[in-house]
Amino acid sequence: MRTQRSDRGYTLIESMIAIGIVLLGASGLAHTYMQGVNMTGDARHMTQATAIARDLTDNIALWPYQDNVSGTALANVSSTNDGDIGDTAHAFETTTDPLGSGIADHGEADLAAMGVRWTGIPAAQIPQFQRFWNVRYVDTNGNGVNDMVQIAVIVRWQQSGAWRRVVLVSAKLNPAGS
Repeated sequence: MRTQRSDRGYTLIESMIAIGIVLLGASGLAHTYMQGVNMTGDARHMTQATAIARDLTDNIALWPYQDNVSGTALANVSSTNDGDIGDTAHAFETTTDPLGSGIADHGEADLAAMGVRWTGIPAAQIPQFQRFWNVRYVDTNGNGVNDMVQIAVIVRWQQSGAWRRVVLVSAKLNPAGS
């Protein structure tokens, strides 16, 4: 008489398929983990850049409105960028030299030239970041007198071979009125 075996073991093919499914799931988890690590790095850089931009914006708020003569901190050096001082076209992410290309009015050298007037974060403490600011004077009521100055602070850094940037826009009213 022949006896039937009721408990069957797994075949080699079934075992390999099960291992393949487990490996597929594990690789998906590893990819998700790496994405999380990259996003955390992005968030850290974005937070640092925002703090640096905020520092510069706060310092600019202390500068006198009359600081607009040629070559000073609030001078509109390049009219090339007046239509897009806040960089909505993302030019700071594609240009290697924002000052030379005219998309930035001011940069780090202008802060260094201020000497003791500059009380913000020193460049030596933020070597991976670049700071720029653009200026545009606006006559809101058409009387020929500028009523305010719009200021866009751009902080950028390189990440994975590409430029990333944070932009903060603020304004200073003309204390003389219009």
